[in-house]
This record gives sequence, structure tokens and C-alpha cells, in this order.
Amino acid sequence: EPFVDEPATLAVLATLSAICVKAHPKFEHAPPRNIQVLYDIRELYVNNLASLLRNHGDGTLQQDIAEVLYSKEPGEDGPHPGRVCTGITEMPEFSDGLYLEVPMAAASRKCLVREDKSSTGRNDSGEILTRVKDNKLYVPVGDFDSKYRDYAERAFKKLLRVQEDGLSNDQLTWLTTNESAITERIDRFLETGHHERIWRNWDRGERTIRVLRRALSDAPDDVAQTGEFHTAKELYRTVAAYDAEDDWESSVTDWISSPSSLAKTLADHESHSAVTIDRDGRVNTYRIGRAGTGAEQIEVREIEDLFELPCMANMEERLHEKKPVRKDLYNFARMVMWLPQYQDSSLDEIVADLKDVFSRWPWYDEQETEYQIRYEFSNTIDGDTPLPMNCDNDDLQRYCIGQDQCPYSIWGSLPFPDGMYEQVDEQSAGPEGQF
Repeated sequence: EPFVDEPATLAVLATLSAICVKAHPKFEHAPPRNIQVLYDIRELYVNNLASLLRNHGDGTLQQDIAEVLYSKEPGEDGPHPGRVCTGITEMPEFSDGLYLEVPMAAASRKCLVREDKSSTGRNDSGEILTRVKDNKLYVPVGDFDSKYRDYAERAFKKLLRVQEDGLSNDQLTWLTTNESAITERIDRFLETGHHERIWRNWDRGERTIRVLRRALSDAPDDVAQTGEFHTAKELYRTVAAYDAEDDWESSVTDWISSPSSLAKTLADHESHSAVTIDRDGRVNTYRIGRAGTGAEQIEVREIEDLFELPCMANMEERLHEKKPVRKDLYNFARMVMWLPQYQDSSLDEIVADLKDVFSRWPWYDEQETEYQIRYEFSNTIDGDTPLPMNCDNDDLQRYCIGQDQCPYSIWGSLPFPDGMYEQVDEQSAGPEGQF
């Protein structure tokens, strides 16, 4: 049953709740895509809308919504003059269940529904579920439900932005000052250690490995190092000495109660690409590397050190003969942008250093090169710096010597900061409906 009967009231309550969540001190510097509470509010909003649709009962709302979900782009003569969906009906000759009836003249490619890709592996190879009769298409109502959920999730993001833009500073202050239930619930989750209710894609093993990486980075080289083998006792001492920066880090370090508990956690997550366990000695030793590997490490003091990677050496050789294709320039720029020494550099400094490197090639033109580099650096994905290509990228294969023959990997061998690997972890968990 819907907990709110009016869609407009629902939109106001849900968006104001999301604004209160984003204003919580815990989330002051957190990207919205990482805040699980926002996804929960959106899920509640979408489920409530779906309940309202079901309760309405006569199908007229679904027909109206189908005008948006299934209509085709207007042609030279303008939009189709009739209705996109002329009815919702049972079609026993096809199968059980309801179908949306769409005249062929009004139909778009969005009406072509295939069996769910999760059951076939490919979305373009599944059985076609849309049926044809008397010059009309019959679309399974389950596809409508799926498309409408996606539409409602996107709409919620837009509604939230409109609500945020519409609130004055005084209104926002009043709202966050007088709200208490949301703050109390968030604080309770934090106090009881239910971080999975707060953060998106929470996984204790992944978080433990992330804290280990940070602890190793902070440790003196004569105590412990990333990429080197250590006993569980040595790693435990490193974690115990680490000054956690966040509450979630503190919860991880508190949870690691002994060398044996740390050893068990690492054994449970041995399949993680950053974990290697050596069981050949009298005592097991553990290596915590970067996401990717036990690949050989490359120290990058200057941009030219990137050419130590065989694929980059092959690219460097080819660029003496031909101009770069866009993906070459894109990848080169992104690699440099993620290097630690450029994290706090201005764009002008990075561009100047890249121009020094590019000037070695015969096609180099200062103005054109500067324009192209600045263009690549201006592109972001939802505010995030795009990741550099990794070894399995198709565009790198023309330079790759073969991953089975190469002792390096791009993500595993270069000294990229933790922030890049955290972005890799988030994206590998799936971009499903991110804020």
C-alpha cells in the first residue's frame, strides 16, 4: 500500500528528505552516488508511485505514461496525431498476462522487447517478446513496469535538483534545523556499526583491504610497504599504528582485533586482485598491492617514465610515424592527470609538461596540441575524472604485447592514488542508477 496518496506530496516529502540527508555533517564531503540513504529514499519514492499506479486500476494512467515511454521521435510531419497506447488488454493467444496495445503507425523501436539479457547473456539475442496482430504491436506490461521504474528514478534526480535550486538559504537552514528523525536514524546506524545502511556498495573485506593500503602507505618504509610480503603480525601492527581518518576506517581498525582475525579476513578475500598469499614458508605472508595485481611496480618521477610500460613504448614508437588517434591522446592525458605529483597541480602546469613530451614527435603543433589536451581535461563523467584505460581496453590492444607476456599492468604498476582505486571499486560494483 502507498504511504502517501498524492504524487505531488510524495515528491515534496522525498526530495526534502534527500536534502536533509545530504546536509548531514557525515556526508559533507561525500559524493551523492556513495550515500546509500539517498538510494533508499529514491526506492521508497519509486515503489510508492508504482503502488499508486496499481491502485488507480483502470489503466488510463499507464496509457498516459506510455505516451512518454514508447513514443517515437517526431518526423518531418510532426508527432504522431493519435495515441501511442490505445489499450491495455489480455491476449490469451500469446500468453498469460497483460499487454500494451500500440498501433504500428505510432510504434518506436522502444516497443521491441526481448527476453531479459540476464538470462541470455546478450540483450540483442534474446527471444522477442513483443507480439504483432492486426497491424498493432502488443508489448508485455512487465516491460512497461521496468521502463517506468527507470524513468521514475531519473525523474527523482531531476526533482531533487529543482527542489535544491528552489530553496533559499533561510529555508534550507530552517529545514535542517527543525528536522530530527532522519539525523537520529543516521546517527543510530553509525553508532551501531551498520555502515552498509549508510554507504553504497559497502563490503567489509573491500574496506579492510582499502584501510590496509592506506596504513601501508603511511607506515615508514623500514616497517612495512605496499607491494611487499609481510606476516599477519606485521600487518596488524601497521594497522594498529594507523591513525584512521574517518568513522568507517575506525570501525574497520577496531574490528581487526588480532593478527589471526586479519589473517582470516585476507584468506577469505584471497580472490581480490590486490591480495596475494604466500604459503610456502613456515609462516604465511601476505602482500597487499594495488587493484590489479602482483604486477611489477614502476616509479614515475617524470612523464617519460610511462614509456617503461611496453604498450606505451609501442605507442611512443608509432607516434614518430603517425599522429595520435583521439583515444591515444585521451589515455595519455588521463594517465598523467592521475599521477600523484599532478594531483595538486594547475591545469597550466600539466599542459606545459605534456607539451614538452609531445614536442618530440614530428607532427607536434603547439596550439593544436594545447587545445586537444585542454579539451580532454575538461571532460568529466558526473563530476569524476575519467579513469585511464586498463590493459583489457580494446583500444590498447594494437599496442599490447599480450597480458600473459607482460610483467606490468597499467592500473597495477603505476603509482596512482587511492582515490582512483576507490573509483574503480565503485564502478566495478555497477553504476546502477547512480546519483
